[in-house]
Amino acid sequence: MFLAEETHKSRTIIQEHLKNQRVTLNSRPLLKHSVRIQAGDEISLDLMEDKTPDLQPVEAPLNIIFEDEHLLVINKEQGVVVHPAAGHRGDTLVHYLLHYLKESQSFVNSSAIRPGIVHRLDKGTSGVLLIAKNRQVQEALSEQFKNREVKKVYECLVWGQIKREGLLKTAIGRDRVHRQKMSSKTSQGRAAETRFKPAEVFHSFTHLMVFPLTGRTHQIRVHLSEFGHSIVGDPMYGKGLTAKRSEELSDRIREIMSHLEHPYLHAHQLTFTHPLSKQVLEFSAPRPQHFTHLLTLLREDNHQ
Repeated sequence: MFLAEETHKSRTIIQEHLKNQRVTLNSRPLLKHSVRIQAGDEISLDLMEDKTPDLQPVEAPLNIIFEDEHLLVINKEQGVVVHPAAGHRGDTLVHYLLHYLKESQSFVNSSAIRPGIVHRLDKGTSGVLLIAKNRQVQEALSEQFKNREVKKVYECLVWGQIKREGLLKTAIGRDRVHRQKMSSKTSQGRAAETRFKPAEVFHSFTHLMVFPLTGRTHQIRVHLSEFGHSIVGDPMYGKGLTAKRSEELSDRIREIMSHLEHPYLHAHQLTFTHPLSKQVLEFSAPRPQHFTHLLTLLREDNHQ
């Protein structure tokens, strides 16, 4: 990669700057990883790495599914932010990892911005998360995600009934009006594809299995919301408990819907190739207890 060679920064760091729109080509944000550069082109890179605060270890429990000398697989809890970002600098998963792996100098030195982070889950999303223990593994795994070689399976609960499987395929980028949101209504969209398959259909909800073929920010949430079936509990892309929806629910389901803390979105399974052993590995994580409990209540209501 041209930028990595010129700046002597890792491909992982350059890719993160591309995602965060800190690279411009002829004064326009550069969003693609591979673009032909011509004579006379002007490239600008805002290297934020040196501006980030020192990351300090924070002791916190980690739900570890698998670990070897090269990588970690964890079940991330809802409410945990994966890495520092604008508006959330401290108490993230990165801080917890720095404490857990404090004896590993290769991990500590892997990145000044996001050590170990190969992909991310939103704050409200639980489930399987892959962590690299050194820069070499981090870059190798990042390449697998970039090349769509990693298979991801999510499960969620959405509003309304979906009785068929399908494919959602719209480009996603920053919303033209609401800049904190992602949307297909954008001038700088990137291709995004999400397959889905209903697992259980209830009166007012569908338990959905989701297979994202790309990894855009908020991809599943945006695609399902624009499809007309937003994820239950999604504060950004969902309408919440409307008066019409409330009328269709039993008292106990209505009570749960009125006190939601996080979206019902869970990263159920992840399949990838180990960068060193070349073995294909597959890991899954049990959904949060409150998710399973709600499914049980919905099944009972369905049979009344």
